Amino acid sequence: MHSELSMRSSSPFAQAFVDLLRRQVPDAPPDLLGVALQAASATERGDVCVALPKAVDLNAWRATGLVGAAGDFAPLIAEYDRLYLARYHAYESSLAQQIRDMAAQAVSVPADLAAQISALFGEADPQDVDWQRVAAAAALHKKLMVISGGPGTGKTTTVVKLLALLQSGETPLHIMLAAPTGKAAMRMQEAIRQAKTKLPAALAARIPDQASTIHRLLGSRPNTVQFRHHAANPLVLDVLVVDEASMIDLALMSKLLAALPAHARLVLLGDKDQLASVEAGAVMGDLCDGVGLSPTFAAQLSEVCGQTVQPEFSPTIMGDHVITLQKSYRFSGVIGQLAKAINFEQSKKVFELLQAALYSATVKSDTPLCWRDSNPAQAGQGLLAPIWSAYAPYFAAVAAYQAAVSDAEGQADAAAVFAAFEQFRVLSPLKRGLASVEQVNLLLEQALQKRGLRQPEQTWYAGRAVLVPQNMYELELYNGDIGLTLPDASGKLWVHFLQADGATRAVATSRLVGVESAFAMTVHKSQGSEFAHVLLLLPSSEAGAGQLLSRELVYTAITRAKSQVTLWGEAATIRQAVAKKVERQSGLAERLLK
Repeated sequence: MHSELSMRSSSPFAQAFVDLLRRQVPDAPPDLLGVALQAASATERGDVCVALPKAVDLNAWRATGLVGAAGDFAPLIAEYDRLYLARYHAYESSLAQQIRDMAAQAVSVPADLAAQISALFGEADPQDVDWQRVAAAAALHKKLMVISGGPGTGKTTTVVKLLALLQSGETPLHIMLAAPTGKAAMRMQEAIRQAKTKLPAALAARIPDQASTIHRLLGSRPNTVQFRHHAANPLVLDVLVVDEASMIDLALMSKLLAALPAHARLVLLGDKDQLASVEAGAVMGDLCDGVGLSPTFAAQLSEVCGQTVQPEFSPTIMGDHVITLQKSYRFSGVIGQLAKAINFEQSKKVFELLQAALYSATVKSDTPLCWRDSNPAQAGQGLLAPIWSAYAPYFAAVAAYQAAVSDAEGQADAAAVFAAFEQFRVLSPLKRGLASVEQVNLLLEQALQKRGLRQPEQTWYAGRAVLVPQNMYELELYNGDIGLTLPDASGKLWVHFLQADGATRAVATSRLVGVESAFAMTVHKSQGSEFAHVLLLLPSSEAGAGQLLSRELVYTAITRAKSQVTLWGEAATIRQAVAKKVERQSGLAERLLK
């Protein structure tokens, strides 16, 4: 009865997987099928594997042919007291070996490296470690380097100086830049272009500032998960820099490293404290787990950087391959304090900051932090007023565009409409239900209808913001891309997507099947984006958000804001989220132990 109930409550994928096992082996042990169901369901929650039950008869399972050991051809693989779907075991074991191979390879550094670093970073302060300086120096010594840090800690500044050091040799290197989503790639480009302005022109010219999505870099192909570039057809590059690495799932990271040529360097930038990828795996977190510099490498860095870099014991081979930037240059105010308090589970400090920011009628609209101490799931139509007010400048920009495009002498600027849209976003942990993405989008569309800006049952209308929920390779649109619906001179609606060069590309609405309205987004989908003002809805557990609430979710959401955060949720809900850390089941960190 329990297994039947589990099957009914499981996803179609998990059910289909277990049905396949049953067809292969009709008399398969029920306990095996039960754990197989758990393993299949786990991958959809982000886990790579599940723990094997302690009392399991593994030999009996293997006798069925459904469970194998590493290297066997079987639908399930048991290793390290974990059970994997075969493909996830292949991804994890392959990625671990690729990382080990890269970490083991030595690279040469210039004899005058200390002088070059001083020229770029200035004279060192022996009393205050500059972790940007240390990160650049460390990356020059390694083929694989992970640079982690929260928003505003200078990851882009660091990597631009690192690339300047790499390009200071006689032979120019072929450097490529990538990010998981189109939006993240555009942000990466903007940040690198800005950082390059602080370099000598001749050196800046040798550093690229065009970034692509990882899927485009690898050469995505329609109707297959396989890419054009792989181990047998590697990428043509010397250095690859990837931003927003916390968003990269296990499968994609494995394919990315497999496509690197043997001599290439890889630099991963990201924030280990953010939410892990939407798909299975927590690669960034696993790479950064338990790291610390060895005494030998800490001494090398101390000499090169002119600062005392302290060693720390690390049980992992990644110890000398991860540097965490610790000083935020953007979030020095209350948003930064709140993010730090959440990250370190300092509940008392969190509520000191929130109590000082309690919402009232006298609160200024541009205050950097505002707390609405109530359950947004119970707000009903009351959700609409602050959201409509915050989006008013965007709808005004849409109206101005419509007027300009219908005027023969008007200057219709779609990029300006995008700029207005990026000023505000509603984030929620829930896709459906009360205080969810779906509810907020519906409330806004109803409000537009009341104001005559949208007709009843009208799917497409001027100003509709949409999110691409999965890769659309034939349109060169990717998961997470945002489009804005705008009319042409004849009144026909097109969906505009912002391109890397700042221009926009129009796509016919008829080709965008399955896109979703995007006035509100899930926190997961917001990764890689930034907005001037973020409204985070935290409905109570009764509204269905309990399992989704976590420290990483709240931290990720508030660090999407450049200047203003409104947090709408009860104290108990916030306390619950801050106390809960997400732990994804994975064997990658264990595979990287020394």
